[in-house]
Amino acid sequence: MKIWEIGARTGISGLRMSERAEPTAGPGELLVKISAAGLNYRDLMVLSGDYGSDLPESRIPLSDGVGAVEAIGAGVSGFQVGDRVMAPHFVNWLDGPYNFGIFAADLGVTADGWLAEKIVLPASAAIAVPAQVDDQTAASLAVVAGTVWHAMVAFGDVKPGELVLAQGTGGVSMFALQLAKALGADFAITSSSNEKLARARDMGADYTVNYRERPDWSAALVEQTGGRGADVVVDTLGFPALGETVAATAVNGRIGTLGALSGTPQATANASQGALIGKNITIKGLASGSRAMTAAAVATVAEHGIINPVDQEFAFADAPDAFRHLESGSH
Repeated sequence: MKIWEIGARTGISGLRMSERAEPTAGPGELLVKISAAGLNYRDLMVLSGDYGSDLPESRIPLSDGVGAVEAIGAGVSGFQVGDRVMAPHFVNWLDGPYNFGIFAADLGVTADGWLAEKIVLPASAAIAVPAQVDDQTAASLAVVAGTVWHAMVAFGDVKPGELVLAQGTGGVSMFALQLAKALGADFAITSSSNEKLARARDMGADYTVNYRERPDWSAALVEQTGGRGADVVVDTLGFPALGETVAATAVNGRIGTLGALSGTPQATANASQGALIGKNITIKGLASGSRAMTAAAVATVAEHGIINPVDQEFAFADAPDAFRHLESGSH
C-alpha cells in the first residue's frame, strides 16, 4: 500500500511517499481502509521535530482520519466489515483520568497514523461513525472533538446561556463555536482577519474581536458583553497571552489551556496570581481527550447536524501541498 513517512523531520520537505506491505488485523484489531484524513497544527510540529522525540523516519503521520472496516481480528465484536470508523489519537486512553502512558500509543506520533491507504486500529478505541456525520467532518474530529469536549464540557461544565471564548479561527476554535451553539451557550471569538470573523458570525458567533485592530482584545470583549466576560475559555494562545485571557474571563470562569499559538509550550505565564484569585478562576492544562469524551462529542455532532468547515481538499499524492496550506495560516 502507499504511505507517507515523516522522513528526517526537516519540515515539510522531509515528507516522503513510500510503499509497504498491507497490514493485517490481529487479535482485538480492525483493519481500516482510509477514505479521508485531516491535518492539525501538531502534524506540522511532528515534521519539524518539535513534537515527539526519537521518532523513526518511517513513521506515518496524521492523527485524524476515517475509513471503512475491511477486516476484523479475532475476539472483536460490535463491528462489521464496511462499518465507518474513526478513533481518538490516544488510542489507549479509553476513559477515566489522564496518565502519561497515553503518549505511548499516539497516532501519527508514537504510532503510525492516517496518511496511508490503510490503518490498523485497536477495536477498543474505534468509534462507529453515525450515518449523519460525513467523511469530511469525521476526518477532522479525532483531535478537536476530544480536546474541545474535555475543555468545554468535562472540565468547563458549560451551561446554556454561558459565554464560551475561543481564540483564533483554527480547527479547535471553529469546532468549539459549533459545539457551544449546539449546547445552548453564547460564543465569542478573536481573529486578525475581519473576513474570518464575518464567517464566524455567519456560523453563529455572538461576539467577535479583531485583535490586530484591538490589541487590548480582552477589554474589547468585555465592552461588547457589557462587562460580562467568558465563563469558559478554550485557550489556544497559551501562557504568553494568559494575562489577556484572564482579563477576558468572568468571575468563577474556567480556562482549559491546550495550545501555545502566542509562543511556545515552554513559555512562562504573564498573569498575576492576584487576578486569578480575585476572580476565583480555575485553569486546567489539557492533553486532548479520551475515547469516551470523543465519542460523546461525535454523538452531539450527529444529533445537531454539525458539519466541520473544510477549507480545502487535497489528493493523497498532494499531501505536501496540504501541509504547506496549513503552514500558511490562510485556512
